[in-house]
Amino acid sequence: MKTTVFSQISIDGKLTLGAGSSSKQLFTLFSNQDIEFIHQFRGHVQGIMVGKNTIHNDNPFLTNRYEENKNPIRIVPTATMDIDLDSNILSDDGRTIIVTTELGKDDDKIEQIRARGKDCIVCGHDKVDFAELFRRLESEFGITDLMVEGGGFLNWHVFDQDLADEIILMQLPIIIGGADNITLADGEGYRDLAFAKKYKIVEVEPRENYTLMRYQKAI
Repeated sequence: MKTTVFSQISIDGKLTLGAGSSSKQLFTLFSNQDIEFIHQFRGHVQGIMVGKNTIHNDNPFLTNRYEENKNPIRIVPTATMDIDLDSNILSDDGRTIIVTTELGKDDDKIEQIRARGKDCIVCGHDKVDFAELFRRLESEFGITDLMVEGGGFLNWHVFDQDLADEIILMQLPIIIGGADNITLADGEGYRDLAFAKKYKIVEVEPRENYTLMRYQKAI
């Protein structure tokens, strides 16, 4: 399965205007054409993954509103099933997979999710096992191209487990700052350069409102 981390960031790598803030504020700096670029990319993948904080802060639909019948399967990993049952991804007709853990599963909540026609799978003991999850997404759900629009912690798990084949960044020409703000990759981080994940630059294209940057995993 090919996995692409796709993100909108500031020059200093921030995803929002502060912890707990919605990323929608940054999207006001993009044109309709820029937004269409994001949605069209969704039309070329079978699955789109976000973290539970994105669902909580933004309550997105995660659809492709520019092309009919090209909506990816929404996937949300949450170790404790801390997700609002009234979220848009659980209230519309689109396909959604909630991923949880053995320790965090809530049988009553799983039943309610499945009653709405959504999928719920358990993958991991106390933490979501992303390597196993990605294998299951391909073998059980036919997902061969996955788009990850995660926050710093979801992205960190994907990077840390060497699951990201490609990175696409729409870098806005702004500085946000904030020591506690969300960045492209948060988590534990590496203190030894030998462990840092390495990518090669394949494209840098200045556009009217942002710089498009593409990276591929270094072999």
